[in-house]
Amino acid sequence: MIKFPAINISNPNFSKEEDLTSFLLLDALIYNDAEVYFQEYLKDNLFCDSNGKIYKITGKKHPKSIFKKVFFFLPNIYKTELIFEATNEYMTLDDLRDFMIERIKSLGYGKFEVKWILELRKAKSYEELILGKQN
Repeated sequence: MIKFPAINISNPNFSKEEDLTSFLLLDALIYNDAEVYFQEYLKDNLFCDSNGKIYKITGKKHPKSIFKKVFFFLPNIYKTELIFEATNEYMTLDDLRDFMIERIKSLGYGKFEVKWILELRKAKSYEELILGKQN
């Protein structure tokens, strides 16, 4: 079973124009039901979870509740559940750290990026790498 948070490791670089929800998942639910979004950013993408295990998104489940279907237009009501498949692959903490640092370097070397890289180097867990140190 996937342990959140999880980070997308299929996309080779961060981009300022990308939707951040395509990189980071805090749970298995998404609020964007657009098929284009799912196909472009999520389907068949690999995510490293907080245990270092790699999962692939293979599909999605729509809500069954009639209440959610009727009131789909209200914010945060219509949630789609992502379906994950274990790949039986694993990413070490150091491999994920190196991967993330390379992605951040693709953004440039501003003050923020340098600070982010320094924080990644201090991270002691997958969760700290993915979310940062929680105070």
